[in-house]
Amino acid sequence: MAKLPILLADQYRTVRSVVLARRDCVEFEYYKAGVNSRTLLPVHSVTKSVLSILVGIALDKGYLRVDQKLSELLPEALDPTFDAHVRDITVRDFLTMTSGFDSAAPFGANAVIPPNEMWQWTLSRPIRHEPGTRFEYDDDSVNLLSVALARAIRQNSKSFAEQNLFGPLDIANFDWKADAEGHLIGASTLSLSARDMAKLGLLYLQHGRWGHDQLVSSEYVADSTSRHNDGGAPVGAAYGYLWWVTHTSTGLDAFFAAGKGSQIIYVLPKLDLVVAVTSLSSIPGGSVHFVNEVLLPALTDHPAPSPCVDRLMREGPR
Repeated sequence: MAKLPILLADQYRTVRSVVLARRDCVEFEYYKAGVNSRTLLPVHSVTKSVLSILVGIALDKGYLRVDQKLSELLPEALDPTFDAHVRDITVRDFLTMTSGFDSAAPFGANAVIPPNEMWQWTLSRPIRHEPGTRFEYDDDSVNLLSVALARAIRQNSKSFAEQNLFGPLDIANFDWKADAEGHLIGASTLSLSARDMAKLGLLYLQHGRWGHDQLVSSEYVADSTSRHNDGGAPVGAAYGYLWWVTHTSTGLDAFFAAGKGSQIIYVLPKLDLVVAVTSLSSIPGGSVHFVNEVLLPALTDHPAPSPCVDRLMREGPR
C-alpha cells in the first residue's frame, strides 16, 4: 500500500480521490492536490443509487409499493394523449431501468414546454418496449421516479433525504440540485466527498444498518443488490435497483454505484470492503477495471488489516 500513492500520482493523474475502508475503518486515502476528505465532488450517476436508497426508505415507511403503478402516484400519466402503457409502469420498472420509454426521444420536438414542466414531457415519450421487459439506461425515467417519490412522501425530498439518510450518516456537506418545482434531479447532480461516498457503501455493506438504527430494510438492500436483469450499456454489468451487480476478476460477488468519468462506490461483502473513487475524467479501462486491477491487488499485497486512518462512523458497528 505504501507505493500506491506514487502509482496513482504518476500513472492515474485524473484520479481525484480514493478511499478504501474495511467495515468503518478507513485504511487508505489518496487525494490529488487541492482535494481533501471534505471536498465536494460531482458523483454524476452515483446519484441514481442514492435515489434508490431513498425509495427503499419510503417503501419501508409505507409511502410506496414496488408494484405501485405510475398512474397511482402521478395522475398526469392518465392523459389520453400519452401511450396507454405509461400509466402501468411500476416503481419496480423504474428501479430496474425497464420502464420501456424510448430514451432517445428528442426533447427538441417539445421545446415549447417550460423548463419547470420538463418532467411532464418525459411522460409524453413513446414506449418502445413493454414495461418491465427490457433494460434501457434512461436518465429521464429516473428523474420521473424522483417526482413520483416526492408525490408519495408528500414532503420536500431534500428534507426527507436529510432526515432519513444523510443526517443519520453524519453527511452534512453535500449538494443535490433540484428542478424548478423542488424535485431532486434523480439521475445526477449530487456532489459528495469521497468519505461520504464510502459511508453509503458501508450502509449497504451493513445491510442497511447504521449503529443501532436500521435506516433501510435489509430486504430492500438485498433486492437492490440482486440481479434483476442482464443490464447493459453504459457499464455492461447486471442490474439491481439502480445499483450495478457484478463479481470481481477473482470471482467474488460485488455491487457498485457508478457515474460518468469513473466515479464509483464499489462494495465487496466477503471482504467487508468498500471502495470509493472520484476522477476528473474516465480512467483508462474504466472504474471497475481500476478497482479490480489496481486497488484490489494493492490490498492483496497487504492482507492483514492496516491501522485506521479514521473511521466512517462516530461509533463502530454493534
